[in-house]
Amino acid sequence: EPPFTGPTAQAVVARRFAEAPRPIRSVRPAVPASVEQTVLKALERVPADRFADTAAFAAALRSGTSPDIRRPGRRAASGKHVVVPAVLLVAVAVVAWLLIRSRPGAAKPVGDADVVALYQLGIRGYDRRTPAGAIEAVSAFSAATNLDSSYTRAWTGLARTYVRAYGRHFAIPGVPRDSMPRFAVAAVDRAIAADRGSADVWMTQAMVSRLVDPTDVTPVLKSIREAVRLDSTDGPAWHVLALALAESGQFDEAMRAWHRCVTLSPSYAEGAAFLALGYYWRRQYDSAAVWADSAVAVDPNYLLGRTAVGSIAIERGEYARAEAAFDAAGRLSTEVEVLNSVAGIALAEARGGRRRAARNDLRRAESLAVAYAPTPLHTVVFVAQAYAALGETDRAVGWLTRYAPAADLHFQLHLRCDPPFDPIANDRRFRSLLVLAAPPPGRGC
Repeated sequence: EPPFTGPTAQAVVARRFAEAPRPIRSVRPAVPASVEQTVLKALERVPADRFADTAAFAAALRSGTSPDIRRPGRRAASGKHVVVPAVLLVAVAVVAWLLIRSRPGAAKPVGDADVVALYQLGIRGYDRRTPAGAIEAVSAFSAATNLDSSYTRAWTGLARTYVRAYGRHFAIPGVPRDSMPRFAVAAVDRAIAADRGSADVWMTQAMVSRLVDPTDVTPVLKSIREAVRLDSTDGPAWHVLALALAESGQFDEAMRAWHRCVTLSPSYAEGAAFLALGYYWRRQYDSAAVWADSAVAVDPNYLLGRTAVGSIAIERGEYARAEAAFDAAGRLSTEVEVLNSVAGIALAEARGGRRRAARNDLRRAESLAVAYAPTPLHTVVFVAQAYAALGETDRAVGWLTRYAPAADLHFQLHLRCDPPFDPIANDRRFRSLLVLAAPPPGRGC
């Protein structure tokens, strides 16, 4: 929240010039005293009492020491000098928000350089597809909307990050997981209200619809087709369309859409990675390997690119390469993605005949999975596949039955199409989980 509030803009400005800003620690006691004092100095009414420039402000935030504030009677509060990146980013945003709005006669420009810079920071965090990246993205997009509440792209970025964080079980400090869908809906609603003619907005609405009801593709397809209609050159929109088509069983159309995606956006690593997975699901592993390697070449730190390389290498019998790819993915990850990487290594070991090593890694994966309830979708899938490779069908099916709702279309896509499920594809219990009929084992989607 901003340091000054009021029922009208005039009331906010009046309080700005008549009162001292409320200290941050009165609202959030855990914020370090040095951060509070630095922000208060940046909020001084007299320009000479503020920092000389943003570099000096940033240096003070990093230093962990409280600056001198020229205000009689104020005592610095005590506290540990711990600097939390998300706190710093929000502090910067609040200061910038106040300075822009309190400057006499100043207009708040849409697309202001500071807002765009925060948006781009959020996109970089989002594209990393890691827990740390999601935290960075939420902080940056939130800061951008604080600076300019009409900046549609920041709202869509925030909505997408909540979608990803919920689906991947990424923890966002201060945001309960159960609240993420509601926050995503609120953010995309703000975006739609601001610009109904934006392809980016309708692509985001499609992603939020998928989160709200993962068992029904109809609203997803409606929104994403509108996005493609508005901008047929938007590569990421074609990717979202492709994924929705694949999940609904329209695989030929999905592959065409993924090809359109990478043609329009050759540097879009997610599009290349999913095209690789499309060929993987079709058992065309040489083509899959080309596109997975392309995804890693575009972005060596892209988590999904590394795991796609690992999954494809297993099916090509390149088990050492698969283990190395999943090991690299683990080093790029934290939290649940580390667990998924361990399960990927176990699958490579099991398929390569290293059964004892696979069981050891599965025990490690199971111990890590205890921390997550309900068990995440991809964790269920990857652990079940490793058990299937060991011939332990009971354990594999037992893990699959942990996931709910079983009719989740992305879960169903993995069940129908993932090659590691071929060994148990004819098991009655496995078949009972399928909503759509799976192709014969070894045939692919």
